[in-house]
Amino acid sequence: MTELEAAPDTARELLFGDEWEYAPAPQSADHVRLDDRYGPFIDGEFREADEYFPSINPATEETIAEVGLADESLVDDAVGAARSAYESHWRDLPGQERAKYIYRIGRMIKEKSREFAVLESMDGGKSIRESRDMDIPLVAAHFFHYAGWADKLEYALPGPGHPRSLGVCGQIIPWNFPLLMAA
Repeated sequence: MTELEAAPDTARELLFGDEWEYAPAPQSADHVRLDDRYGPFIDGEFREADEYFPSINPATEETIAEVGLADESLVDDAVGAARSAYESHWRDLPGQERAKYIYRIGRMIKEKSREFAVLESMDGGKSIRESRDMDIPLVAAHFFHYAGWADKLEYALPGPGHPRSLGVCGQIIPWNFPLLMAA
């Protein structure tokens, strides 16, 4: 008989010999529905990729979904689609009109905040409390902030002329705050 087996129940509990029991999660992962696989989102649609990698929930080590790796040709397609949208529509769109789109993104994030918080927690391994109470509200706040500036830039910046967009840009999103970084 080992020392742990011979110890009284209270001593065993103090030695952490029994499995830990946790309270149920305040937000269920069952609340979100995901497809098994997502390709790169280019020009309004998901595209197939040659290669995929698993996005793994660090708490359960289960695959959340497979995510497509964009090779050089898919990156070129994405930049080309963004450039085409910029030249045909976005470049000449006044700040007031751009603000409507940015506000809408912020509103949609607030409307789906529960789902986003669960997904951010599953994907990054952070607590639901941090995702729900800090990250997702900050994401929405960032969109609202920048939407509020969209029609004020010509009055806020010194110098002649009007502020203008510069075109297409790209961003590498880190694994630990993907939605917050995108905002």
